[in-house]
Amino acid sequence: MWADRLEQVTSAFDDAADAAGGASDDRYVLGEALVSLRFASPALRERLTPAFAHLAAPPATGSVTPSLCVNLWDSASTGAEPPPRPHTPADQPLGALYHFHEPPLRCAYQPGLETLSILDSESGIAWYWVGNAIEQPSWDRACPIRQILFWWLGTRGYLQVHGAAIGTAAGGVLVVGPAGSGKSTVALASLGSGLLYAGDDYVAVALDPSARVASLYNSAKLDPAHVHDLLPHLLPLLANADELDREKAVMYVQQHFPGETTAGFPLRAVLVPTLRTEQREPRIVETSRAAAFAALAPSTVFQLHTAGGSELATMSGLIARLPCYALELGSDLSGIPGTISDLLSML
Repeated sequence: MWADRLEQVTSAFDDAADAAGGASDDRYVLGEALVSLRFASPALRERLTPAFAHLAAPPATGSVTPSLCVNLWDSASTGAEPPPRPHTPADQPLGALYHFHEPPLRCAYQPGLETLSILDSESGIAWYWVGNAIEQPSWDRACPIRQILFWWLGTRGYLQVHGAAIGTAAGGVLVVGPAGSGKSTVALASLGSGLLYAGDDYVAVALDPSARVASLYNSAKLDPAHVHDLLPHLLPLLANADELDREKAVMYVQQHFPGETTAGFPLRAVLVPTLRTEQREPRIVETSRAAAFAALAPSTVFQLHTAGGSELATMSGLIARLPCYALELGSDLSGIPGTISDLLSML
């Protein structure tokens, strides 16, 4: 079905590019591979590129053929007709996602967000359409094209997971847990400490030849109450301070801490944050691999929708290779980076 519609999708992008006076070519390095984002919508480019700013490719890559080329546009700002989309019932829930896998094509349509993602894994070409760039929620534009990246990374030996990652060039930790468990708090409490930030919501991991994490976004997302109560010094740095009554707080780390982001590092351990209000100082204790897997796998499958058995096997393999610990968070967050640094020095 979608193979027959690709010509219409391509035509919709070309019409948007004509309306914009041509498409831009922004290049980034993700998981050691060159990715081109071709925007036919300046409004969409303005909103999505900050998430990738820390991964900007050097100018010398201009003549290199990218491993992935994504064509991005919206209809509202360009006036172009929308591409063909699946017919969906009128009463579907806001977060509904319709997934189609017709090798080599994979497609995902989210009618509540008005987004369409398509990847041709054979050609390395993808398309990402948004109904209205201006109305796209802050949390969505903080982690753009995540379904396309999830599929594409899988062809390159990486798995996109729901987790945070901080460390040094020599090695770091993957922080895992469901939404609200403290992943972002741990990552953002470490800013300014000498530890490097690779992500706090979605990162990519690889097992071979050894465990490694690759950064995807520098956009941090936090519950607004956690910012107010735990990290108030970050309030002036938020990108959506006027939307906290209905959205998570978003901060682009590269904009405010440009020397503290990283493209990735070797993985040395998995941390599962837990809250211990009865203690002041953070503490690291050993935890079981089963507990670490339970903290990582369900939230990844839930967040990324199209994960399945092979992804579960990869996450199981990752947990089996790394030591697993619980990071008990006390009332004093300032001790988090030192506690993690001490752990890394022993691994």
